[in-house]
Amino acid sequence: MRRYATPLLALSLLLPAAFLAGQTTAPDNPNPQLKTRPDMTPDEKAEALRISKLAIVNGRPYDQPSEKDKFLYYLNDSYGLPAFESDIVRAGYTQLRGKPEGWGTDLPGFGQRFGSAAAVNAINGNMRYAMGEIFHEDLRYIPCHGCSAKKKIENALLAEVTARHDEDGHRFFTVTPIITDFSGPIVAHSLWYPGGVDPESGVVAARLIFATRIGGHLFREFVLERMHKEPKYDK
Repeated sequence: MRRYATPLLALSLLLPAAFLAGQTTAPDNPNPQLKTRPDMTPDEKAEALRISKLAIVNGRPYDQPSEKDKFLYYLNDSYGLPAFESDIVRAGYTQLRGKPEGWGTDLPGFGQRFGSAAAVNAINGNMRYAMGEIFHEDLRYIPCHGCSAKKKIENALLAEVTARHDEDGHRFFTVTPIITDFSGPIVAHSLWYPGGVDPESGVVAARLIFATRIGGHLFREFVLERMHKEPKYDK
């Protein structure tokens, strides 16, 4: 019995020591290493300071567009994806209504309507860009970030009768969007629409231009803008 007692006694003394050693070298809850953000470069600090001094428009810092910014916005708004989508919508709508009757309701008829819609978009875009340059207006659409549904709808509607101006981006009434949205349909009904020259019908057809532009604004407000998860900017 004694020959078993000595090993058992030694084992009983070694087990607690091994357990304590294990606790010291491999704790159950090791403290994670905190990651620190690298220091900003002088250029990054200067840019952050500049942004902090900008006026807030629709929940984000407002930076006056450069000539390059305005030109790129013009290209996208007149010939890019937003323009293509509005061309498809307007061509499909007039195809369903069978207007104008001279183009039929088959595939070639849809092609004529789509081509006409694209030409109208180009005319409107050129007029919008030219008038914006003449009157020094910022006609870009700025979604309302972090706003209520009422504010978003208001922003979408006001965009077709207002523009932004100066460094603070304040909004003011302008006839530029109204004139440009009428110009394309009037030219279309005066030059290539079947039935001869009828500019008055072009004035009536401008309703569809307003509807598709406002619809595009609402899509940006309630679909595309909701995809951004960052909070509303606050100084």
